[in-house]
Amino acid sequence: MPVLRALVADDEQPARDELKYLLSSLGTVEVVGEASNGTEAVALARRLVPDVLFLDVAMPGMSGLDVARELRCQGGACPRIVFATAYDEYAVQAFEVCAVDYLLKPFDRARLAATVGNLKKALSSSDLVQERLGVLLDEMLPHLSSVKIPVERNGSIALLDAGELVYAQCMGDRVRLKTFDKECCTKLTLSQLENRLNRRFLRVHRTFLVNLDKVAEVIPWFSGTYTLAMKDKEHSKVPVARTHVRHMKEALGL
Repeated sequence: MPVLRALVADDEQPARDELKYLLSSLGTVEVVGEASNGTEAVALARRLVPDVLFLDVAMPGMSGLDVARELRCQGGACPRIVFATAYDEYAVQAFEVCAVDYLLKPFDRARLAATVGNLKKALSSSDLVQERLGVLLDEMLPHLSSVKIPVERNGSIALLDAGELVYAQCMGDRVRLKTFDKECCTKLTLSQLENRLNRRFLRVHRTFLVNLDKVAEVIPWFSGTYTLAMKDKEHSKVPVARTHVRHMKEALGL
């Protein structure tokens, strides 16, 4: 069986290390490079021409889906793409329907071995892989980017893509919105915002709503509560109320 040349892209070093270790343990995959963001992933994919790109969906700036779209639009050889994601019901359904493989975090060695086996069988079906990837992106991208949040900015109303939101915090009569490196406010209530967004977003506290794909770490706290470390520039900490712990664990597959 041929050895698969793999590129690993994830903004979290521990996740990259875990995936590289598991891939190496299979004995049939050579990790030829790793990227910590979407821009690096595109550049390395073009330079190294790997057979497969293991790609984190949620990365700051250029997301995994943006990377896949960029590689597809640039033309030329496009590696087979295996998306890595935290629990997201809609995304999982879309991956399954479109038959483009995915891995749920935390990674499972048996599931990874099955994925590698499927990739090896599909080495000669590049046209089919490209077609399925196209279907996936057409299905997923509208759901990830079509929701707009009206925000106050310099005396006018701007529209924020929901996918950029890391978390929202209720602060009196305003709701503060935090992206990777900026913050702004909206006149929407937290409940209105929650109803507008999809299942990628979860209420974890009376005053906090988080983007599940922007959660970097779950930290046990006092009296059965937890704190979420978020994937914004400041690595913000968001409290999880005791009454929301069960839903948080279910949503993140803990």
